[in-house]
Amino acid sequence: METNETLGFQFHPKVTDVVSQGHYSVSLKLYQNSDFTDLITTYPYAVDIHGRLHVEFKVDSYETELQIMAENCRASPSLEDTEQTYNLIQHGCSRDSTLQTHPVSDHRLQRFSVHVFRFNDFQEVYLSCNVIICHNETSPNRCTQGCNMRRHRRDTHSSDRQLNSARLSQGPILFKSGQLQADHTVPSSVLVAVVGVMGFLSVLGLVIQKHHYRRHNYTLLGNGSHQQ
Repeated sequence: METNETLGFQFHPKVTDVVSQGHYSVSLKLYQNSDFTDLITTYPYAVDIHGRLHVEFKVDSYETELQIMAENCRASPSLEDTEQTYNLIQHGCSRDSTLQTHPVSDHRLQRFSVHVFRFNDFQEVYLSCNVIICHNETSPNRCTQGCNMRRHRRDTHSSDRQLNSARLSQGPILFKSGQLQADHTVPSSVLVAVVGVMGFLSVLGLVIQKHHYRRHNYTLLGNGSHQQ
């Protein structure tokens, strides 16, 4: 090895995609397709910047009366970063216009998908969520309430009927090589159209200018002949 050779290392913070709580565990998984059959197992994971992320929360338990709900979900360029964040779900309410829920018959699952996005000047994105686990026998509860933007007020009906909660995270998510530049590149068809319009305006300007000069010259000649 040469003495002036430089070695590069890239470290990623540890995510928490599975949390064990007593007789059950809670997990956060990402899938490549809307059928939720192609599980992403290797990270960092490169995605198409025009694609979608498919997110699944699951309570792994033999107890079928359990229910899960994502209370808050946010994306950030780092798990340690608290300033540059983007809320996907807040108080159980969707905060992103591209977020789409995927209905499931098993209440121990919750699924949604969202359009891929990125933070300026950052190459990767992490997903972190707070989930709530409830028991169907205590209905109504926080899980059955769903979206509730008034969570700053104390809810006596849900506070004692919420079974537990967990904080989960997953990532990092990268973008396929070359797509960051390509995403900001103007399509060739647009360039052709712009060049065509500019050419047309240039020709039109020459015609107007030529017509103006002809008319102006004719006026001068007419005035000169009249003076003679």
